[in-house]
Amino acid sequence: MSKKYLLALVALALAGCNGQTGPDLTVDPTTALQCGRPATPIHAVQGDGPMSPMIGKLVEIEGIVSARFPQDLGGLYLASGQSMDDGNPRTSEGLFVRLTESPKDLPRFAPVRVRGRVAEIGDAPDTQTALVEVSAVLRCGDPKSFGPQVYSGVPATLADWEAMEGMRLKIRGPATLVENDRLLSHGELVVSMDGRDMVPTERHAPGPEARTHAEANLATRLTLSDASEAEFPKRLKFLRDEPSVAHPYRLDSALHGIDGVLDQFGEGYQMYLVEAIDRIEQAPRPQAAPLLDGDLKISAFNVLNFFNGDGQGGGFPTERGARTPEDFERQRGKIIAALVTMAADIYVLTEVENDGEGELSAIHELTVALNKAMGKERGDYVIARTGVDLVGTDTVKVAMIHRQSRVQTKGPAAMLNVEPFLGMARVPVAQGFVAGGIEFTLIGNHFKSKGGCDRAEGPNQDQDDGQGCYNALRTEMARKLVDWLASDETRNLPPARLIMGDLNSYGEEDPIRLLRSQGYIDVVAEGTGEPAYSFVYNGAAGRLDPALGNAEFAKLVGAAQIWHINADESDAFQYGQAGYDANSRKKRYREDPFASSDHDPVIIALRASAP
Repeated sequence: MSKKYLLALVALALAGCNGQTGPDLTVDPTTALQCGRPATPIHAVQGDGPMSPMIGKLVEIEGIVSARFPQDLGGLYLASGQSMDDGNPRTSEGLFVRLTESPKDLPRFAPVRVRGRVAEIGDAPDTQTALVEVSAVLRCGDPKSFGPQVYSGVPATLADWEAMEGMRLKIRGPATLVENDRLLSHGELVVSMDGRDMVPTERHAPGPEARTHAEANLATRLTLSDASEAEFPKRLKFLRDEPSVAHPYRLDSALHGIDGVLDQFGEGYQMYLVEAIDRIEQAPRPQAAPLLDGDLKISAFNVLNFFNGDGQGGGFPTERGARTPEDFERQRGKIIAALVTMAADIYVLTEVENDGEGELSAIHELTVALNKAMGKERGDYVIARTGVDLVGTDTVKVAMIHRQSRVQTKGPAAMLNVEPFLGMARVPVAQGFVAGGIEFTLIGNHFKSKGGCDRAEGPNQDQDDGQGCYNALRTEMARKLVDWLASDETRNLPPARLIMGDLNSYGEEDPIRLLRSQGYIDVVAEGTGEPAYSFVYNGAAGRLDPALGNAEFAKLVGAAQIWHINADESDAFQYGQAGYDANSRKKRYREDPFASSDHDPVIIALRASAP
């Protein structure tokens, strides 16, 4: 039995089970089963609500075996025959039957009679109606032709799925792929019936509208499963093409013809697939970086814990990055491929190892590798030096590199070495730049993440408003940042200023709203008409990597885009691929920009004169 379905039997007195429809048939547990005798209909067991009206009642049902998962789920699914269907769209005609032993002679589509007790499996109210304590199973004939019910709608609420719990369905699609992280590790994909899911607080302020958006995301979403608990299965039976460079199963791919049985899965629903998916339209990989019109190009890029060990080929595994020298070579190859393709004049890099700026440092190794890959004519990147051995106290830092033939630093870097950045986040770094007639200041940031909620206290605990834990801390960081940029400490920096990096906050969350209230303009939102996102978590897309410029900087912006090379990719294509065998890693790995990180890079083009 799957761990996802820990049994929680709710034993009720039979006198309390009066809400069922259909006959109230008394079952004698001492008699032998007999096919064709009056039986309790499946729709009566299911009822028309979230839980069965017959919990605890001993029943006999007859149905057709629509799916068998004896080894994985510990049971099978029964479907009502056509003559038993009550025609009520609010009651399901399918049911899970839990078995301690799998009958040897019980093929799919065979008619059977089963005696067992009605129960709800899981934690109420998100439970799966099932038949348990099965004491007898009898085959009632040869397999019959039985097809799934075709479904092509878009559910408005979770109750729409509940009405089909336990049934075998064929979803025509297209269903949009919204999550692929567990494809190769657990044999799962997540799809949405109404297109890409966006993070609620990317679109709405925290509160009722964001909660409504979250409920709509959940209602239209399905987890597709191979019904196995095995990790890293050798074969994915429901895919006609194995994941590969040609078939990467990127998010936004369209799935047609999904055949399986539907059941409760935590708050939502999932399908245990019976047949291979008919057709999948692979979402294309954007091979070229966005072509932006401008005189100078800036990019902010999270480089996914770029740690180079001891800088001499040893020192692995590292604290947060590559586990082996081979992994680090693959990581470096992908990061460099992305940087070369973007060919930005300045890079603001987050999650770089905080080990100084010397010849053995991670930022030095990355800069040398980039120059080598760019060639003699364009390979003249240098570190925008901070002049300190450690930037703050965290193991990672914000760093900047730039092409010295295209742009020069103006004045020394400034750092906000104060709480709460010390200890709980990365220290913001501000650096002035000048290129021809353009002068501006870049402020690289990496705010506290939404993780570590078990350690959060007081207002930093998750307030259940969509912003996650530590929102109060991130809001304080935003306030400290704008106060610093308005203070005498930064008066020598050029007045046109851009806040970039990983703020771990979506577009309508408190930290971003605070920055906008102080006059900072979201230059990506102003520059693109598509739904903007740079990160995907739990199947929802949003921006953790904003670009916010003051009014002086906004006048310089010619265009801004996000290059979707990472957020839509499965982590099976990343450099490490932990858990995969060496042959699989070799087949999927390419020294290309895709899955080089888990964040998409932001690219901004500046013009010497206002557009």
